[in-house]
Amino acid sequence: MTSQLVGSSFASGALLPNYVNGRLLAAEDLATGQSTLLQRDTWIGQAAGPGIVNGLWVTAAATTLTVAGGLGITPSGEPVSVPAKVTLPLSIAGTPTAPTGGSFANCTTTSSGSQAAVTTGAYLLTVLPACQLQGQAPMAIPPGSDTPVACTAQWQVEGVQFKAIPLPFGTAVNGITITTDNSRNLLAHWCFGTAQLAGLGVNPFSFDPAYRGLDQLATTDLTPCDLPICVFYWDAGTITFIDNWSVRRRTTRPDVSGTPWSAAVADQRSADGEARFLQFQDQVSDLMTTGASGNTVASDVFFGMLPPVGFLLVAFPQDSDEIARHFQVADAAEVVNVLRSRVSQLAPQPGFWPPTFFGSLARNGGILTWDTAYFALRQSYLVEPVANAALSDDAEAVITYYLVIENYTAWEKEEGTSTTAPLYVVFVKNQLWPPGNQPPFVIQQALVR
Repeated sequence: MTSQLVGSSFASGALLPNYVNGRLLAAEDLATGQSTLLQRDTWIGQAAGPGIVNGLWVTAAATTLTVAGGLGITPSGEPVSVPAKVTLPLSIAGTPTAPTGGSFANCTTTSSGSQAAVTTGAYLLTVLPACQLQGQAPMAIPPGSDTPVACTAQWQVEGVQFKAIPLPFGTAVNGITITTDNSRNLLAHWCFGTAQLAGLGVNPFSFDPAYRGLDQLATTDLTPCDLPICVFYWDAGTITFIDNWSVRRRTTRPDVSGTPWSAAVADQRSADGEARFLQFQDQVSDLMTTGASGNTVASDVFFGMLPPVGFLLVAFPQDSDEIARHFQVADAAEVVNVLRSRVSQLAPQPGFWPPTFFGSLARNGGILTWDTAYFALRQSYLVEPVANAALSDDAEAVITYYLVIENYTAWEKEEGTSTTAPLYVVFVKNQLWPPGNQPPFVIQQALVR
């Protein structure tokens, strides 16, 4: 059986000049050809998916943002390349003046030349492609013409622009009041759409796929040509915090479902979960850098929401009895003795004391393997986070934290007053089953042969 052609279509097909010897080519022919090739590149970018390929990490000083060199793909499929770091002074800059648009540009910048000052509030920083004309090139004089020699631009130079877009952050996220201390964490969860995702299980058949915080922005502000790279808070002429992972994403496969189920199956959801984990780890790292980690209480200070799985370096108290109380589990007497002995030898290290950090939210679960911790992390990307409100004394803990056997064993064997393998715990959100019900994964002996 042979195949049969059943039809064809060339409607609105891409145009490329047909090059043959002797043909006269006009500028319009070459422009059309270049536009077609650029459009093909855009389609490839759309197939790869939007996100950051490498670099583009943003750091902040009091009044400036510095964007490292890197590469990304915008939602429109346009590549944005920053060859070297760029410093953006927020104290004097408002909306940037638009460069002259090139005729081959797929994204046309629409910003005005306004220089209004950046006012207090939360902002999204984006990068978008732009181009401008540079240089001069002479134009040929038509035969027999006495028109003076004219010039035109020699090059269309590709570059980028940066935009600061105000965010409608509000006063609470998922019912948690925003404070100066927890604003970084809650702004991240506003971007993740945590409050909206809590309703996914209520009715997944008609769940709105535009549930993230950035979906609330007007398309005239956040255009398909904008690639989000960080959020920051500007207050009284200074940057109070910056957070990359609130909006920083790896490239994500396009969502072909086109249904409410995209919130459950789209690659973007997994990328959001990875970013949520990395946002937490980045923030706790910053806390250790500033020296605010040792006595940090997550529930009422820095973290309104916790990821389902996370890792914390342990800073032990000098009271060995307190260590024994909180790490005493079944058959763990030897572990407690080792902890007491090693802590007495070590100088204090940056980290967190889990009972203080979690309060009544968590319980100690003893020791597990790295394989189990890694499996829990990979599964956590689609799991709801933990609302970090203090529990009553008789409430069931919602988090369990563990030492990891590979780390603990290496830490135990080291000698002296320093350590190359600092001790850490992994915490995992507890999965609870309603009383009287069975978990869905049950092996029935009668069916086993």
